[in-house]
Amino acid sequence: MKSDKRKAKRVSVEFPVTVYLFDNRENTRRGVPLEGRISDFSPLGARLTIPTMTVDGKHLFYACNGNPDYALDLAFALEGSTERVISVPATPVWFDRDLASERKGFIVGLKFLADSKSPEIRILCQEACQDEQRFFSLWRRFFQ
Repeated sequence: MKSDKRKAKRVSVEFPVTVYLFDNRENTRRGVPLEGRISDFSPLGARLTIPTMTVDGKHLFYACNGNPDYALDLAFALEGSTERVISVPATPVWFDRDLASERKGFIVGLKFLADSKSPEIRILCQEACQDEQRFFSLWRRFFQ
């Protein structure tokens, strides 16, 4: 029996994000980045929509999932500032075709590799919850 209980409440958002394949062995980004968007967000992970599942000849799910050599590097440009970019490492936990959209890309469930209490995740939580009341409600539910 599958439980509908989630570890953290999700918030609907529209975050543009640049997705890089990160090679942990060489400590470098590989290939041409993908432009995507985050539509669901929680302090533990997110739902990503991207046009393709391959970067630098590697399938993002199979290259990263369970493989410590690769991770996804998500670069979020904060609204109102092109100079301020937050990078968060993540790994895909599931993927599927996005048949509902015109572009027929992919949707990917992500698990953040950054600590949920890290400054980067906290800033993203604040961006996701522009309404301060909503932010503190999300934060309390997750950390209490």
